[in-house]
Amino acid sequence: MLNAYSKNKEVVTLLNLSREEIEQLKGRKYFCPVCCQPVRIKNGKIKLPHFSHYNQSSCSIYSEGETREHLALKEVFVKWCEKNRIGYELEKYLPALNQRPDLLIGNIALEIQCSPLSTQRLVERTKSYQQHGYIPIWICGKKLFSNRYKLNEVVKNLCYYSEGLGFYLWTADWETEELAIHSHIEEDFKKRIYSSKKIWSFYSDFLLEILDFPQKSKIYTQRKFKIGSLIAEYYSELNRKLYTRDEKIRMLQAELYNNRLHLLQLPNWFYYPGLHIFCCRDSDMLLKVRIWNFVQFFDQNVFDHSALICLLKVELVQSAELFYELPNISFKTVQTYCLNQILTYLIACNHLVNVEKGWKVQIGSSDQTISDVGDWLKKIENNCLITATPLKNVIR
Repeated sequence: MLNAYSKNKEVVTLLNLSREEIEQLKGRKYFCPVCCQPVRIKNGKIKLPHFSHYNQSSCSIYSEGETREHLALKEVFVKWCEKNRIGYELEKYLPALNQRPDLLIGNIALEIQCSPLSTQRLVERTKSYQQHGYIPIWICGKKLFSNRYKLNEVVKNLCYYSEGLGFYLWTADWETEELAIHSHIEEDFKKRIYSSKKIWSFYSDFLLEILDFPQKSKIYTQRKFKIGSLIAEYYSELNRKLYTRDEKIRMLQAELYNNRLHLLQLPNWFYYPGLHIFCCRDSDMLLKVRIWNFVQFFDQNVFDHSALICLLKVELVQSAELFYELPNISFKTVQTYCLNQILTYLIACNHLVNVEKGWKVQIGSSDQTISDVGDWLKKIENNCLITATPLKNVIR
């Protein structure tokens, strides 16, 4: 905590003070702006100077200590606002929400997340901001975003989505002094991420314009995958995990058995394109099972476009528990994204065929064998897939 009350209810801040000046403030009485309990100044050599509760504190907002990284990044954004002459409130307590953003800039609640946070708490805080008219912007610290090739569940739920940038994530690196946006995030079947990155050095540009970048910008990106190799690797991995009795694969196989399917003898669509539908928790095959049941039921039927979209939307609503919470993204947006991916894959695998009156559903051969899958993989071993964002909209 960088702010506290004096005994006269005046706000005392430790920002922009030298350590010598802060030493002179010691010995006076200070109180937490949330719980009004006594706090003390800590002016050590490692962390930034800050106020801290005594050991027996029961404060609901300041109960967790802040890391050196977190304190340093708060100071960066305060100085950035001051340099740009942007009005801000540091650690402003919002009683109606019982929350305290790191910085409040107008109706923007800037939150710097450097430590793990439960998904439930993240969702609660984000929804509370939104319900009270605030725009939460979560910025992920370097420690939390330490693995740049995979996103853990907390970081995944810190993502946003826009038509111009696809899925994107804000990060800040206090050591390289950079604010970055990772856009057009995609995952393969191993949850390895691919993304584009735009960087701003601290204090280099007007902060509000940077924070508004996702709403006003489009970055066109094309990514080329060797789809034959990707799907073959995916199939091989499924085979290996099934053989080693991997717990998650066993659970998936049990669900497939309930639908008279086998993990290694699925229609090609289940393996295509070797990329994971980003917003799906665990394997996206569980979602594909439900969509496949729909496709099978309507085999050889012809739908006009709007009727097909309506039916698939209903399936996605009923499958909502398969998705990450993604509190910064509306379910409608998640639904639209998933629908686009599903339609694209069904069309590519010829399970949806465009005919004069709309779309014809056809499941093709239902007696797929392991040998059939092997023959298919040989046929597509040199094929490539180009993914691009902004996403081509299949939904008209």
